[in-house]
Amino acid sequence: MEFIGWLSTSLILCGYIINAIDFKKLAMIIWLIGDAGWVYYDIHIQNLSHMTLSLIIIAINLYGIYRINFKKNNHD
Repeated sequence: MEFIGWLSTSLILCGYIINAIDFKKLAMIIWLIGDAGWVYYDIHIQNLSHMTLSLIIIAINLYGIYRINFKKNNHD
């Protein structure tokens, strides 16, 4: 089970790198996957505070993806 935590951490770090090279939507998708892994792991280890943080970050990334798509559709 600890593997899920390390995999999720790796995905989140990759998302930061991808964001730094300006692929924001892809970074948000990777963060979503990484944070979903953390939610799954946190449920199993009963870490509710971190699970809450991950759920909030998932919501923020979903909003970010929505905003990116909204801006793209309004500029076409």
